[in-house]
Amino acid sequence: MASASFRDSLNSMGWSRREPDLPANTSSSTPILSKLQAFNPFGDAGYVRLPTQEAPGAPLPAPTRREEEEGWFALSRWDRLLVFGACNAAALVCFVICFALFPVLSLKPRKFAILWSMGSMLFLASWAVLMGPIVYAQHLISGPRLPFTAAYFGSITMTLVFAIK
Repeated sequence: MASASFRDSLNSMGWSRREPDLPANTSSSTPILSKLQAFNPFGDAGYVRLPTQEAPGAPLPAPTRREEEEGWFALSRWDRLLVFGACNAAALVCFVICFALFPVLSLKPRKFAILWSMGSMLFLASWAVLMGPIVYAQHLISGPRLPFTAAYFGSITMTLVFAIK
C-alpha cells in the first residue's frame, strides 16, 4: 500500500516520463582539442575507445583484467608528444623568467633557485613522459650515466637546500 502511493507520487512528478539515458559521447567536443587532433600524425590508431555501455556478451577491450587496468594508465604517442611539448614549454618559461630575474639575483636568490630547479625538473619530466618513466629511470641510472645523474640531481638538491635555508 505504501509503495503504491509512493510510486503514484513519483509518477505525478513526471520522473517516469523522462527521456531514456543516452550513451556517453567519447569524442572530443572542445574546439581546442579538435584543432589539435587535426595535427595528430598517428590518426585514430593510437586511441582505444572503451565501450560506454555494457551490452550482454560484449567482450572487454583487453583479454585480462591486468591488461585492462594497465590500459587506463597508458598514453598514446600523440598524448606523449603533447605532454612532452607542454613540459618543455613550461620549462622554457621557467628558464626565461630566471634569465629575466638575473639582474636581481643578488636580491632574490631564492626565486632564481626555485625557478631554475623547477625548469630542470620539468625538462627531465618531459623526457620521462616521452620515453616512459621506468625506462627513463633505468636510462638515467645505467652504468656510464650514473655519476652524471648523481651530480645533476645532487646539484639541484644542494641549490634548493642552500637557497631556501
